[in-house]
Amino acid sequence: MSSADVAWGGQWEHPACGASGEAMWEDEATVDSGHDCGREGAVVWSAEWRCHGCGDEDDSPVYADHECDDEDEEAAA
Repeated sequence: MSSADVAWGGQWEHPACGASGEAMWEDEATVDSGHDCGREGAVVWSAEWRCHGCGDEDDSPVYADHECDDEDEEAAA
């Protein structure tokens, strides 16, 4: 499995103005909320990933770094 088989989904919030939203992106991709209200302060993210191959999931902070064993399990069966 490649990292392209891992997808992320998450929510963002900008505490300074209360705006929020959701986004989905591929592993190791740079994600941007697209929010630009002009107020100071960072957009805060809460996200988790899921592997399409084996179903593993986690909320690692930056990227999944997931080694899927799905193909090995299929070969052994």
